[in-house]
Amino acid sequence: MRHKNVLKRWIVGICSFSVFALTGTAYAYENFGEIQDFGVLNNVFAMRAFQVHYTNFMFYTMNVQTPGFIEEGVYNSRRADSKRVDNVMFYRWRAGPIMTTDRELDFYVDARSRGFFVVKMQSTFAYTRDGRFQVDSKGRLVTLAGQYPVMGDSGEIIVPEGYNSITCSRAGTLYVDGQRLAKLKIAVFKSFKDMRTMDTLNGNFFVLTRELELLEGPEHYAIVQGSLEQNNVLKGITGDILMAKNSYDVNAKSAHLLNKSIGTAASLISPSP
Repeated sequence: MRHKNVLKRWIVGICSFSVFALTGTAYAYENFGEIQDFGVLNNVFAMRAFQVHYTNFMFYTMNVQTPGFIEEGVYNSRRADSKRVDNVMFYRWRAGPIMTTDRELDFYVDARSRGFFVVKMQSTFAYTRDGRFQVDSKGRLVTLAGQYPVMGDSGEIIVPEGYNSITCSRAGTLYVDGQRLAKLKIAVFKSFKDMRTMDTLNGNFFVLTRELELLEGPEHYAIVQGSLEQNNVLKGITGDILMAKNSYDVNAKSAHLLNKSIGTAASLISPSP
């Protein structure tokens, strides 16, 4: 009975610390000292990882209409010489489907899933694939989500009052009524490995955790006006979420069976007088 109660408390507890798992926090085996069997313990850690997958489903459904929203993944990692277990979070950087809007302030960066617009936040710069822009009351070109100033090669982009049209070349140069205005600042990373140093603010705005050298020059990207890159979470919504739920259930049942076997074995070696 004690084995069953201990396992039940930890299975219920899985849901309560899924938020901590989202941060990539590491947990040592010693933190689960009440569970002595490594088979049951591995099932518990697997359940935690699949719980994080299932939690991500909530964020996917909330942002199914958010351009540039990036899918996240998670897996458990343990070194052979250590009892420390990490929830390793990573982003699936594959490009989402491209949607034509014919809106002159919608833009898409074609850079093999490694290109981002650069926007200015209060104390740092951020990177996004959400190319929905607008002109604010100060005449600045800003993002539709968050009203963050869009950066050009020379700083913030100020659009003259009373303009009729804005066009953009594939190199990112903006023209207002045929006159050159500014050039969009585009960040292109050298590799997906470099992009691992990025951390997200809300799923579609990212910041660097350390300085990186970026690829310079329009030969590394192309800007498409009147189009948006949609989010890439459709696979996670339609396929991965069912896998996460089924895998969670399988590990829970496996843990129950192992726990029951341990209880049976304990009763056999310690028969009642």
